[in-house]
Amino acid sequence: MKCIVAVAALATLLGTLPARAAPPAPVEAGKVFVGPQGEQVAVVPLTPRDQKKFLLRIQGTGSALDNLVLPYTVKDWSSQSTLRQNYTTQWHGKDYSPLIIVGKNSELHFPGGPGNGIAVQYDEARSQKLKPEEVYAQHVQQTQSGQLAKLMAFDRKAEEALHDTAYAEALQELNTACRTSVAGAIDWATIPEPVLKTQKIARYCVHPLTAMKALCEVSEEARGTVKARLRTMDCRFGSALEPALQGDRFIWTTTPEAGNQEKAATRYFKKHL
Repeated sequence: MKCIVAVAALATLLGTLPARAAPPAPVEAGKVFVGPQGEQVAVVPLTPRDQKKFLLRIQGTGSALDNLVLPYTVKDWSSQSTLRQNYTTQWHGKDYSPLIIVGKNSELHFPGGPGNGIAVQYDEARSQKLKPEEVYAQHVQQTQSGQLAKLMAFDRKAEEALHDTAYAEALQELNTACRTSVAGAIDWATIPEPVLKTQKIARYCVHPLTAMKALCEVSEEARGTVKARLRTMDCRFGSALEPALQGDRFIWTTTPEAGNQEKAATRYFKKHL
């Protein structure tokens, strides 16, 4: 009986103590930029400010970035005369900068949007209404659920698929122009992850395809030669630009360091086919 009374008394005492307040969110007042079709990007600074870390919440673009609160770092290339800042995060394992500020102009970029982005303007009224603590809470929830980690992680298979699609499209354009059925593929075993993360693989691989397409568009002789001589056109990466014809297989060994690659492919075809 005494034990029960003691427990009850302790519960009563604890009930009278003030609840411990949660620590304040490590954020400061933010800014909201608005686009022409209602697109919005909220920019919330994280403390301490000297680390130049921010949370951005993009809305109204209809893209995969909408309503995600990803962590960003400001990359500053400002000069004495011009402000230039990129708000950069990791998107599928690569640097991605949705918000770019140059001088008095601000651009918002997002997946599926126009290549040069859209102009956004600072909105004083929306900035005053922005609650940075709510943006931070949304970021915490998305982090704890694993949603952000999945989107920020590098997905090699998905990245390869994008370049494979671009290569296949260029190959189809070649076949249409040359009236052929040449096959081809990118040799992914020759492309390490750091290169895949930083380089536009398909851009380098399609140079011989576009060169051959151009030849076929102006020459019946070129169309006949391709049909008679080529069955496959493959691409690989190496330390130098080294095109090679092996029987009916053309192998394009390329490197980002080489210049004038389409012209080099054209010269090779004219000499060796």
